Amino acid sequence: MKKFFIIAALMLATTIALTACGDDEPKEKTKVTATYTMTFSQDLLDACNVFITYKAENGRNVMESVTAPQWTKTVTSDKFPAEFGVQYVFSTKSEAELTKEKYDLKCDFNFKYVTTKGASFANSSTIFDSQGLAKNKVVEYLKKYSGKSTGYKVTEDGNMTPANNLNYNN
Repeated sequence: MKKFFIIAALMLATTIALTACGDDEPKEKTKVTATYTMTFSQDLLDACNVFITYKAENGRNVMESVTAPQWTKTVTSDKFPAEFGVQYVFSTKSEAELTKEKYDLKCDFNFKYVTTKGASFANSSTIFDSQGLAKNKVVEYLKKYSGKSTGYKVTEDGNMTPANNLNYNN
């Protein structure tokens, strides 16, 4: 009988130990944090109004007017594939409102992300760069770029693919 109690006690202890070691802890949800930085020449800001629609937390769209040469946003997502990107719209002034004879128009885009699992990526690109553009060419030049976008999709394991067809409509 003593053996029976010892065996039963050992079985009970083993059962408790096995259930206590289970994966009951909730897994930490993977998150990805991205930073957008756009830089604009002062001539560009003088020649037009700049509007940025960007992918914010979990893919929602936010539109902002840009008034300074550098615009930066940092956003986080835990919805995968995470969508990140910006759409830029240039509302050009009329030729009559342009006060200079020549304009240096430049727009750069920097994008980087890091996941809570340690994956990361960084990319810099020039959207356009035109030096000494005549006043009568500014409106036509900026129309070529207005409404364009740059975007990325990031998977939970940190892989990234370009995605320039993201929806920026609210």
